[in-house]
Amino acid sequence: MSETARGQATTAAGEVTGSLQGEPSVTSGDTPSDAVHASAPGAVVLEPPGATEPVLRVEVTARPEDIQVVRAALRSWLTARGVPHPLLDEIVLAVDEAVTNSVEHAYRGRPPGPVTLTATPEAATTRITITDHGTWREPTTPTDPRLPIRGRGLTILRAIATRVTITPADPGTTITAHFPTT
Repeated sequence: MSETARGQATTAAGEVTGSLQGEPSVTSGDTPSDAVHASAPGAVVLEPPGATEPVLRVEVTARPEDIQVVRAALRSWLTARGVPHPLLDEIVLAVDEAVTNSVEHAYRGRPPGPVTLTATPEAATTRITITDHGTWREPTTPTDPRLPIRGRGLTILRAIATRVTITPADPGTTITAHFPTT
């Protein structure tokens, strides 16, 4: 990635974070701890040693109102990388579904905890991981036809990504998805 594009990615993430949070929290550091503070969720663009392109890291609290932070930061970062429409919109939709699943299900019955998105460029793809520290539940389909149709998030994610891995742990779940970006 050129220095100009790298600067645009950093600026875009800063503008998103600033507009949603009141002040930017974008830094260029070697580790996530250099760039983000857990009590101030937002978007950061990292330039790890040896990386040819910046990595996006967004950490929010698992609250419905924080999903927009992830969506806006990812859209800005993908735009700065030159990902074309409608592919960009499909990636944002799929990731939005995965983040929404974490927000709605991971911390059920407990105070909301962190949800972290990391987007890493890889050749003609982008690897995106969504991690929470909640509890994994296998998706179920309602048997009562009067209930609203829900539970399509993983189906959408799998339809758009070239590869999806779900890794439940105790505690937490990590979803890793690979998306074409050209």
